[in-house]
Amino acid sequence: MLLAPYLKGAKPAEPIKGQAMNNMEAMTLALAEAYKGFASVSPNPLVGCVILDSQSRFLSKGYHQVFGGPHAEANALKNLSESDLKGAHVFVTLEPCAHEGKTPSCAKALAKLPIKAVTYGLQDPNPLVAGQGAKILESAGINAQIFSGSESIQQELEEVCEHFLWNYRHKKTFVSLKVASSLDGFMGLSNGESKWITSEESREMSHVLRASHDALLVGRGTLLADNPKLNIRHPQVQKTQKIIVLDSNGIALSKLNELDLLKHHDPKNVYFVISDKHKDVLNPAQVNLIHAPLEAGLLNLKNILEQLWGLEIKSVFVEGGAKVLSSFISEGLAQRLYLFQAPILLGGKAGRSWSEQLKIETMSSKISLKNQKVTKLQTDTLFTGKLV
Repeated sequence: MLLAPYLKGAKPAEPIKGQAMNNMEAMTLALAEAYKGFASVSPNPLVGCVILDSQSRFLSKGYHQVFGGPHAEANALKNLSESDLKGAHVFVTLEPCAHEGKTPSCAKALAKLPIKAVTYGLQDPNPLVAGQGAKILESAGINAQIFSGSESIQQELEEVCEHFLWNYRHKKTFVSLKVASSLDGFMGLSNGESKWITSEESREMSHVLRASHDALLVGRGTLLADNPKLNIRHPQVQKTQKIIVLDSNGIALSKLNELDLLKHHDPKNVYFVISDKHKDVLNPAQVNLIHAPLEAGLLNLKNILEQLWGLEIKSVFVEGGAKVLSSFISEGLAQRLYLFQAPILLGGKAGRSWSEQLKIETMSSKISLKNQKVTKLQTDTLFTGKLV
């Protein structure tokens, strides 16, 4: 669902005020609203809200737009009077918050209104407050209930805020992998040529995915071979994010002034991960340095993710190259895969596989995507699913 509103020419249908809606339709609309905050709410969750009147007719909708700003419920309540809300039914993708933070408690605000019911998609994952929002509503005489729907919509409710849920449940950074490949599984030629395998539409979609994460991670090989900008280029998104480069011996760092990266990013938002054996490497551009141990000649990814978590980087979008992508999968450190596949063949004699470092010993050990989704683009196909 994240992808649909940002595909070229795709516009989600807008409900008409007074339009009759059932519970499933209301929660589906709330999910669509939630995704609108994909680029701007981290470390908060994506949350959407829909309000129906006492006759189950559409009144309003809203979403959490920006970190530190009003929550979804507050935005949905704008411009509604108490008479509008008498007997109303509120649908929200996540349990209304009970605690006071940068914004007031949504549960307490709703408890003061003449609404009849609140249906929420998921319970707050914070064990200190889970269920407390519902208790506040029940104490005010409002029927607070968790949504009961189809398996597919329950899956959507989890996925809409999967970064936040992973952060809370595991105290770890969420990792997504992005691959652009041919039908025969190659992300480029052995001579390093890789532009362009997928279509312009797929590349635009990749920028949407970049924007939905706190940081973008690449390896030294990608930086030196492609000299990429690594910024977000999408007509509907304005965002600056953090850049992480895996550069064990500091070779790319020493050539940074020859590359385009710092033409598009403030050095304070750029992190180079260097082996702890190269702590004396020169850093003329004054980017951030992270030192990590080497294991079998490769940087310890688990250690790196622990350090990123300590830096409050809650989600990372990994764009390769092949060794980096394979390593995240083989070590079980990635939670989601996005695979853009173009209808072309590159051939095994000249192609470079994106999973070249991954070795599966037996068919029983194969890695299967969970909760897979397939989106047909104009020429390419996007496959996504959970890796854990």
